[in-house]
Amino acid sequence: MPTVSKDRANDPVITDGGGLDVFWGDGFGGDDDGGKNSEPEKTPPPEGYRIGIWLTIVSICMLFLTLSSAYIFTRAGRQSMIMPGVLWLSTALIIASSITIEIAKRSLRRRLESRFKFWINLTFVLGTSFLVSQLAAWRELVATGFYINSNIRSGYAYIFTALHGVHLIGGLAALVFVTFRPAETWTVVRRRASVEVAALYWHFLDLLWIYLLALIFLWG
Repeated sequence: MPTVSKDRANDPVITDGGGLDVFWGDGFGGDDDGGKNSEPEKTPPPEGYRIGIWLTIVSICMLFLTLSSAYIFTRAGRQSMIMPGVLWLSTALIIASSITIEIAKRSLRRRLESRFKFWINLTFVLGTSFLVSQLAAWRELVATGFYINSNIRSGYAYIFTALHGVHLIGGLAALVFVTFRPAETWTVVRRRASVEVAALYWHFLDLLWIYLLALIFLWG
């Protein structure tokens, strides 16, 4: 016969005779010991994750829009510079990684843990490969005589790609965090929220790269 009990926050929780927590039946906020010996998480609520990532995205947009305005104002696009062929590979890699992280997010939502780990790890590999291809693009620029101080356009090319790479490293760090943080140290809701904001940030970096590719190497 179901009974009504009170948890530590004095919120009603319905349990059955065997101690099964019906209210938290899917594991979205309870602990195996009924919360008797657990400590509250010292992290922001899931809503805070989303607000934080949107503020981060807005800040990055402001940075790149400022640099883009300077790039256009100085007419840097009219100066000569080659486009390294490896950048097409870079583009394919980051688009593919955007697909894999979306699959990983949906796998976690469906509680397919092994599938989630496979796709999130593949995303990390693709992201790392993207960074390697960016270094190869720099080497190709140097080999053809385009250094950071060769002209304004090549200078911006190094600056834009370096800044994008730094932010992508931050995305890789987020992937490591959501993949290897012990499951018992956070709730299912927080984990899902973390993966969702990581995926949102990753999709943003994908779109940002396509914009930079068009601005620096294709336009002008």
